Amino acid sequence: MTWQLAPLGEVLTPIQTWNPRRASSSEVFDYIDLSSVDRDEKAIMAPTPTIPSEAPSRARQLVKSGDILVSTVRPNLNAVAVVEEDLHGATASTGFSVLRPDEKRAVSRYIYHWVRTPSFVADMVRKATGASYPAVSDKIVAESLFPLPPLEEQRRIAGILDAADALRRRRREALALLDTLPGAIFAEMFGVLMTSNRFPRGPLRNLIAGFDTGKNLAPASDEAGTRYRVLKVSAVTKGEFIESESKPLPAEYTPPASHFVKPGDLLFSRANTSSLIGATAMVEKVSNNIVLPDKIWRFCVNEAKAEPIFLHYLFGTRKFRDEVSQRATGSSGSMKNISKEKVLSIEVGQPPVEMQREFSRRIRIARGMRTQVTEHLSELENLFASLQSRAFAGEL
Repeated sequence: MTWQLAPLGEVLTPIQTWNPRRASSSEVFDYIDLSSVDRDEKAIMAPTPTIPSEAPSRARQLVKSGDILVSTVRPNLNAVAVVEEDLHGATASTGFSVLRPDEKRAVSRYIYHWVRTPSFVADMVRKATGASYPAVSDKIVAESLFPLPPLEEQRRIAGILDAADALRRRRREALALLDTLPGAIFAEMFGVLMTSNRFPRGPLRNLIAGFDTGKNLAPASDEAGTRYRVLKVSAVTKGEFIESESKPLPAEYTPPASHFVKPGDLLFSRANTSSLIGATAMVEKVSNNIVLPDKIWRFCVNEAKAEPIFLHYLFGTRKFRDEVSQRATGSSGSMKNISKEKVLSIEVGQPPVEMQREFSRRIRIARGMRTQVTEHLSELENLFASLQSRAFAGEL
């Protein structure tokens, strides 16, 4: 089915504006600025309580529940949201185009889903001006064409897309909870191993059999003819292994076998800024051409006394990271470095290896659950994109 195309402005009604600084009232109001909208969740997450006398010059637009906010700045980011009931009467920044549908012609949720489509985003990006700060005007947004079916069909489409969106949101929430699960399991089983006397204490060297590391290698100027890649420190600083954070090595260089990164490796950044030094990552999968730099160590674990997964989460605790940072040398604000001896001498609680293995078993189960939820979320993302495309093409 093909529907007529209409400019967005034809189905909108005017909004009110005000100047808080000229208002007689001193009552605090909710201010929605560009940073208030989460562009991933497509929702208003953090409005700012504001005193009229201190209101920014952009605080002008009075919004109602059901209004759709479309950021006119950097339209490629698609920062859009619906004003919910609890923000009825709030004030929005002039950095938003406020879309208030005429209820006789358009359904709010239908418009909301339309301004999230790749078609709308591409239209705005194409019409944006300004190289370093691309933006569109309210006029450009209002002139944007969109498919306009009858009201009942708009409600049906919005209902389908709302339901699919809700499923995605629940999966994302489940994923966020699963991300906190390993830390919660560690805390429940072991407590604070840096200070507690619950388990025998001793230097970290009791649990480590040795180290491997690489060389300080100059990367190749381009990718041509290169076979091997060397990790950057950023490959481990987020607490997970990111193979793409690597650089090509000169074509003539052949690394020694001990420098190659392998599945199961526990990697540790011995040099970085103060807040990132000592970051660790477990390698689950890796290509066979990735090598260690000199700024990343591979811990060789004493298998009779420690489990790599246990050490990974121990090294990720705030108290351990703080201890590493305090022992590191280097001026404030610059790259800091720590020696092997300083790391190995850190005192930690050392639970029985059988307990560590049970922890590792639980973590593998949690990771398996996370993988399943991630796969389900990917399927839902694809489903939503398909529904979105078909909905506005009149094919649902």
